[in-house]
Amino acid sequence: MTSDYLSPISKKLIDFKNKLPDDSLGNKIVLYDTKKFDYSEIDIAVIGINEYRNSVDVKSNFIDLDIFRKEFYSLFYGDWNVNILDLGDLINGDSYNDTYFAFKTISDELLRQNVKLIVVGGGNDFVYPLYQSLSKTDSRLNISSIDNRFDFGKIGKDFNSNSYMSKIIMDKNNCLNHFCNIGYQTFLNSQEEIDLLNKLNFEFHRIGKINRDIQKVEPLLRDTHLLSIDFKSIKASELNFAHNFPNGFESDQICSISRYAGLSNSISAIGFFELLNSSISSSLLSQAIWYFIEGFCLRIEETPKSNNFNGYTYNVLCEGTNLKFYNSELSQKWWVEFLDDKQALNNNELIPCSRKDYVKACDEVLSDRLLLLLRRNLL
Repeated sequence: MTSDYLSPISKKLIDFKNKLPDDSLGNKIVLYDTKKFDYSEIDIAVIGINEYRNSVDVKSNFIDLDIFRKEFYSLFYGDWNVNILDLGDLINGDSYNDTYFAFKTISDELLRQNVKLIVVGGGNDFVYPLYQSLSKTDSRLNISSIDNRFDFGKIGKDFNSNSYMSKIIMDKNNCLNHFCNIGYQTFLNSQEEIDLLNKLNFEFHRIGKINRDIQKVEPLLRDTHLLSIDFKSIKASELNFAHNFPNGFESDQICSISRYAGLSNSISAIGFFELLNSSISSSLLSQAIWYFIEGFCLRIEETPKSNNFNGYTYNVLCEGTNLKFYNSELSQKWWVEFLDDKQALNNNELIPCSRKDYVKACDEVLSDRLLLLLRRNLL
């Protein structure tokens, strides 16, 4: 059934792929066979989308994903042990709702078999069908977005790329546990949206704050299940002025964020949305995905509360709150636990944090992020 919704890789692109060096990424990627396919040996699947009818900002109805694939296939395979599948491109339906249905059918199947999904193209609105698929495997989902907007806009007759998050929180079977925006720009978001995120105790981090220290992103993504990256969050000068947003992330920062996403043991799907029809955009996209794959290959299964955890623990009393910090000697990652009964998180889960959070707590100051998560848990 999946094959009914997919357009396979063109013969022209296959010929290009076959001329690449043996150690190129293109010669390590498996191409989808329209016959019955076994996903059991696949770790990561890539799918292209060219559906922009429900996107507010993308003016083109077609992005040439073959340009991206030529860039992606030409990169060299790292020191990895990973099986990557290129599914080709999703076929657009008669309406965007038909395309959503086809995409959801495919993502349901892949995620059910624990294949990590990389979505290339389409509007931000595709986060919603992805969320629906993930909700079948996890009842408490964490979503993060790299975006200059929150996308909690008002829903009219139907939602779009600027209101998909409103659609999610209004879903009758709402499985959203937490939302985190990384890189918002205040002047692009209404005060009503900002007030809503504060009311819901969701996280949002301004572009300037993240730009000063990109490493802040790693703990933000560690418990994320679904990450969306809006290419309009990248500053225009980085993409040869293919859009009209002068402020945003730089190219190397997007690659760092993608690598952090790959390192996260929780992330099952990542989407690169709102793409731009330019060669530099395709080049950056291919490199960002390369870094995601590298991060994925470096994942380490760590459970700080397990008996074989290799690291250190520190008990800190901060502003009347008993905290226990965990620091891994292997990965150098940090976690924190609220120890007081009224403040303990659901299921005694740990909060990913940074060494800076620990240092602040030692100075009897709770970081803004820990304050938010503590307040959220007490409500």
